[in-house]
Amino acid sequence: MRYVIAIFILICCGYSLSYAKYCWEDKNKLAAVGMIILVATAVILPVVVMTR
Repeated sequence: MRYVIAIFILICCGYSLSYAKYCWEDKNKLAAVGMIILVATAVILPVVVMTR
């Protein structure tokens, strides 16, 4: 069940990562870095909570 939840989280973060890529290509690097940090937090925190 944990793997299903982790995969679901990664799929949901795909849209945000594509937006970060768009911002990076549009020379808005600050927004891209912020989005990557947000996505990393959204992925790492649930994984840490599930492994405890």
